[in-house]
Amino acid sequence: MYKVSPAQTYFIAVYESRNHAMQMYHYFKSTHPNKYLLISTPCRIKSGCSYSIKFNEQDDLKLLLDESANLKKNISGIYLVEKINGRNSYKKVAIT
Repeated sequence: MYKVSPAQTYFIAVYESRNHAMQMYHYFKSTHPNKYLLISTPCRIKSGCSYSIKFNEQDDLKLLLDESANLKKNISGIYLVEKINGRNSYKKVAIT
């Protein structure tokens, strides 16, 4: 279990395609407003014009994984983002 501080730490889900991320964001926007945000994927994780979904609570991870699987939207990675000394640090989270 990861310890999450709302101001300095959050999670991002990186999808295999930009379209998958956008489709999942619109799905979550209608079913779970204010839990998930669409953001540009950090270049240190994936180059190109990609989008990811940002969320703050680890409890929201299970919902995201379940709904993505149900809608057949493949996730290429989940990352824990922590601000350390003013810079973002990215740690890949194991998906089980």
